[in-house]
Amino acid sequence: MDDDIILNIAENYSTSSKKKASPKSGGRWTDRLKAKRTAKRKHPHDTSAASTSEAALDPSPRPTKRTKHERSKDDVRTPGTFSVPTNPAPQASGQFISSLFTFNPSVSNPKHAVRAPGAPSNAPLRDLSTFSGLGLNPLIAAHLETKLDIKKPTAIQRSSIPAIISEQPDSTQRDVFIQSQTGSGKTLSYLLPIIHDLLPLSSLSYIDRSIGTLAIIIAPTRELAKQISDVLETLLTMRLRPQDENPDGETVEHSERLTRWLVSGLLIGGATRTHEKARLRKGLPFLVATPGRLLDHLQNTASFNVGKCRWLVLDEADRLMDLGFEQTIDGILKGLEGRRKLALTAVEEGKSHEVGGWDWSRSRRTVLCSATIRDDVQKLAGVALRNPIMVKEATSASSSDPALSGSKSGQDDPFMLPAQLSQKYIVVPLKLRLVTLIALLRSILSQATRSTTTSSKVIVFLSCTDSVDFHWHLMGDRVPTSESASDSEDAASEEEEEDAAEASEPKAAPKTKSAKDVGLKSQFLPQATLFRLHGSLPLRVRQETMRQFVKEQDKSSLSILLCTSVASRGLDLPFVRAVIQYDLPTEGGATEYVHRVGRTARVGKSGEAWSFVSPSESEWPAWLSTKLRDARPSDSAQTEKPSVQLDQVGYENVLKSGFGGTGTEFEARATDIQLAFERWVLKSQQSANMARKAFLSHTRAYATHPSDEKHIFHVKKLHLGHLAKAFALRDAPAAVSATKSKSKPSKHAHTTTTSSKREKANGKVAKKPVQSEKWMHGEDPMDAEHRMNKVVRAQGRMSKKGGISIATDASEFQIAGVGDLAKLVGNFP
Repeated sequence: MDDDIILNIAENYSTSSKKKASPKSGGRWTDRLKAKRTAKRKHPHDTSAASTSEAALDPSPRPTKRTKHERSKDDVRTPGTFSVPTNPAPQASGQFISSLFTFNPSVSNPKHAVRAPGAPSNAPLRDLSTFSGLGLNPLIAAHLETKLDIKKPTAIQRSSIPAIISEQPDSTQRDVFIQSQTGSGKTLSYLLPIIHDLLPLSSLSYIDRSIGTLAIIIAPTRELAKQISDVLETLLTMRLRPQDENPDGETVEHSERLTRWLVSGLLIGGATRTHEKARLRKGLPFLVATPGRLLDHLQNTASFNVGKCRWLVLDEADRLMDLGFEQTIDGILKGLEGRRKLALTAVEEGKSHEVGGWDWSRSRRTVLCSATIRDDVQKLAGVALRNPIMVKEATSASSSDPALSGSKSGQDDPFMLPAQLSQKYIVVPLKLRLVTLIALLRSILSQATRSTTTSSKVIVFLSCTDSVDFHWHLMGDRVPTSESASDSEDAASEEEEEDAAEASEPKAAPKTKSAKDVGLKSQFLPQATLFRLHGSLPLRVRQETMRQFVKEQDKSSLSILLCTSVASRGLDLPFVRAVIQYDLPTEGGATEYVHRVGRTARVGKSGEAWSFVSPSESEWPAWLSTKLRDARPSDSAQTEKPSVQLDQVGYENVLKSGFGGTGTEFEARATDIQLAFERWVLKSQQSANMARKAFLSHTRAYATHPSDEKHIFHVKKLHLGHLAKAFALRDAPAAVSATKSKSKPSKHAHTTTTSSKREKANGKVAKKPVQSEKWMHGEDPMDAEHRMNKVVRAQGRMSKKGGISIATDASEFQIAGVGDLAKLVGNFP
């Protein structure tokens, strides 16, 4: 072979024997040296140069055989299982690869399910200034902002909504006690979370209104229940699709189709039980009711399905206690629990005809609302609530978590009133009360007509229903008729009419009274409409009164509502500029005062509260200020809130502002109005009887003040003669009482007539009525006003001006000398 030719022959390692291959010769000596050095670096402990050189030159050495081990029966592979790769990685001699899933110790399975992660503790805080930030359903938040024009929640709504809709397990969910000042939006505080909770059920195919009643709201009065029902119906008209959804049917991704099955019902009486049972049989998921009517259907209506009830709301709990509904509420709670047990038993025994899938493990939650916390309210909370949490208004000084604000007991906290409420009182003599009321109303209405921003409604609170009826007819210059006098009998007989209607065919609903029947115009209050409201009116009259008083009116149309305390709780009456307490609260004290003045200055609007105080009650403003607390922020967070101070306004200033004129001209105008009222009382027998009845009822109501207020309000401190003047009466108080007692058997006139006929048949002559009895029955031929004017003209102290008798140098109470006055009294009964 020539020296210039180099032959490189490669061996086939795949067919080589088990003998170790000899080192390859040939090639350049520098390549062999490099291979040797490389092998030394990779295997420093291997002294065999030949094997090192071979390993360096052979890129794919033959792997050694894997050591075999005996397999147990458990390690036998089944067909289809994962197999070991055909070309495993090389391993050194004396090593083996262990299986991952053999010879492992046994581990027990977890006993509890994996818990869901909690809320982020370092996430940004929610925006509590919007309803969406409070966690409400976007459909509800959009409806509030677009349709109802409610952009931001109130303070109590920011506190209560997150606490009620907290997404906690059912075992940790707690009942809620909401305490807030009047006019703060408590109704939406519990309605919105309930709708938020029931709205997801609309996506279930088996859910419709036949599922029964799921939420019950109890209100103390019919007017409040009707108002809550109206608000609820407005909320339930929300759009059930997002705004960006295509109306042609192409839904946005991940949107659910909801059915409209949430409807509300009202149970307040006034309708026949047959009609109410028919509505309950169809199903009412939301039900607003008064306590007595609800308990009646729980006890007597078998088709009333409340076994699945999830929510129970007790609104105005303090008023419920005042009206004596404690035993009724206890009966309602027992009835709801009994109905639930019966329904659950029927499901467990397979006797229920309802579609399955209902979550029976969830218990009922109760929400109790009250502006005050008293012993009776706390007793009710202990019976009705389970592990409750108290929610108050969230303020800047409160906890950052609204659900925990106000968790401390507020039993000793004074009552808090809105800071924008202006509170005033007038110390007025008793016989000037009536004309001072007219002057104050004229002044308030005059300011409302001049301003384009102030509201145009006024509420006047009186102590009793007879007083309301009297002042309504008196100011409206309407002579009472037998129909108006029998309103109380009509209201009392409503229940009997309903029972009789059940046994007969359904009759047409009674026609609603016209505006002439529920509203009157007054010549002393121009452009104003007078309404009245009390518990003795028939239901249709009360509903029509509320409808006309609440509805939006022109700025030129002003409204005045004369009412009892029936309108002091929960009613959201819009555009109320002022509340006048013509008669101070006889029951409830400071609590009732708070609820009365709470009809104005609602939801951030301004308002005025006026109180009439007699000279014998001059200690009342100072006593009341110790019970109230100012809502305005104090100078320091550590200092206690100051008590409320009522501002006194002189009655002469009120008379001047209302009647105008220069100097003492307002006195003459006030006298003219007083004489006009007295002439109205003397116009007919019905008017006189109504005035006397109102006077006596007011006196009896005044005597019902609690014992801790007797040092201020005591009937012995009243000058009854001056008080009778405030009812446009010219009778002495003793004559009024005697007239009342003698006219009491008038409802048994038939019996009296029969007895007189029997005496005549027996030959007895009936006794001729005396002069006082003639006056009582309206048989006096000479009118009292004519007799008084005759004496006044004889003294020369009265003159004619514009057809009206006015005083010149003496008041009407100093009209004659002693002799003439004695003659006048002698002719007067």
